Amino acid sequence: MRIFVLAVVTALASMGCSLQPDRPDKVTSPQTQELMISPPSTDSTGRLRPDALFDALAQMDSILFDASFVSCDAAKANAIFTDDVEFYHDQTGLAVGEQVRENTRRLTASCPHDRGIKRTIVPGSLRVYPIEGYGAVQMGLHRFDERGAATSTLAEFVNVWRLQDGRWRLARVLSLDHRAVPSQAPTPTR
Repeated sequence: MRIFVLAVVTALASMGCSLQPDRPDKVTSPQTQELMISPPSTDSTGRLRPDALFDALAQMDSILFDASFVSCDAAKANAIFTDDVEFYHDQTGLAVGEQVRENTRRLTASCPHDRGIKRTIVPGSLRVYPIEGYGAVQMGLHRFDERGAATSTLAEFVNVWRLQDGRWRLARVLSLDHRAVPSQAPTPTR
């Protein structure tokens, strides 16, 4: 799977896609689903601006994980997925379409926030690569901390976002390399 991800990144970079390595992760509290229906900012040629793209997808990530882990609103989280969403997880395998939505309903029914679980993006790890005529790929490293646990979980993620009718929709998710790390310890970046 790492080879696949590396091949995608290499192909995107060779096509001149932008990378936002020094940009601080901007994950703010989601106020509304406004970004889901607002068209993204473009430059004078009609192409997505890299900063606007990075910010829009960081916000969409924040909305998704707020709905899934904090407010535990399955309907809001599931509205972000495309009808044909595919979720590849290194430990639980492949889930497609309605399976992904059912998994989200189960997750939110036992609200992670209420169980003391918090998800954070490792600072500086978030990257965004535009895909002309489709949307973008978002990659990063995130950790899941549970109150009172001796270890946390660190994992890599790759999200393929489709810009569909002016809305950002999550079409493909790869959740990889889950591993235990000391709780609240500084996390290494790769």
